[in-house]
Amino acid sequence: MNANLRKVVIIVAALNLAYFGVEFSVALAIDSVSLFADSIDFLEDASVNFLIAIAIGWSAINRARVGMALAGILLIPGLATLWMAWEKFWMPLPPAPLPLTLTGVGALAINWRARSCWSSSGRIAAL
Repeated sequence: MNANLRKVVIIVAALNLAYFGVEFSVALAIDSVSLFADSIDFLEDASVNFLIAIAIGWSAINRARVGMALAGILLIPGLATLWMAWEKFWMPLPPAPLPLTLTGVGALAINWRARSCWSSSGRIAAL
């Protein structure tokens, strides 16, 4: 069971990591704070899932250590978004709508695929 769960968690982590790169690139190209924040969230999700995949089957003490690392990782999106918002404050132009929309549709597809991975494994989790 742990091997199957680890495989699903790694697939979901890889999907999130791949789409982080897409969203991050588009966010920088069109100067979108919201897309930048969402890209950092994809990076956070990938990091959390990779840590979970590594920690499956570990002792309670080691899993607690991973839990502390996860708490630290959860701070990253907020800090990165504050930085980007501060930068945008000095140049308040709207981002290009078409790349923003297409990237959002891509994010929906990635999240849908990740959700289907969890559903097909018999594990339902909030993504």
